[in-house]
Amino acid sequence: MSKLEKPPQDYRLRLEKTAKPLMIVDYSFESDAALESMKATSLSSTIQNAKIKTEFDLAQAWSSFARKSLGQRKLAESEIECWNGHYDQLGRVMLELMRMSRDKPEMLGKEEVYEMIPDLEEIIFIAKPGRIEDKMFCRIWFSLIRHPAFLELEIHEKEVVAFQYWQNLFTLALGKTNSELLKQNA
Repeated sequence: MSKLEKPPQDYRLRLEKTAKPLMIVDYSFESDAALESMKATSLSSTIQNAKIKTEFDLAQAWSSFARKSLGQRKLAESEIECWNGHYDQLGRVMLELMRMSRDKPEMLGKEEVYEMIPDLEEIIFIAKPGRIEDKMFCRIWFSLIRHPAFLELEIHEKEVVAFQYWQNLFTLALGKTNSELLKQNA
């Protein structure tokens, strides 16, 4: 950890009425007991491509994309480097977004929140991170975890609605991801 980098927990979400961090587990890929399952679980054929065929491939692709997109440049006015776990967590959240879309038909009767989740056919891009528009997902993630470089994000007015929509979905996906990791560590 460099001198300028604060401990990773400083960038973790906080629950509204307490100072206890929401992300209380190590969420890098190395700490995941279900990693072999992710590597063995194939994606729906509608979103597979030549490089991304399993759940782990999808999560890893987004982690790598964020690392390339954000790691190569100084983050706004902040000298604080991102922690590797933050990149891995973005990958996990994007994977969970895919799972929520995939499972939407079965969940529609159980959870009202699934009505706002896009159908899997609408997010076929999720297995192809790399376009300039995909950087919005990285920006959403780092603003959501309250990284200092992303606290005062300037969002173009054409992006605001999409930014808020995906940020809401990220919050849902993050809750599901944390629940899964907490079960592993129980």
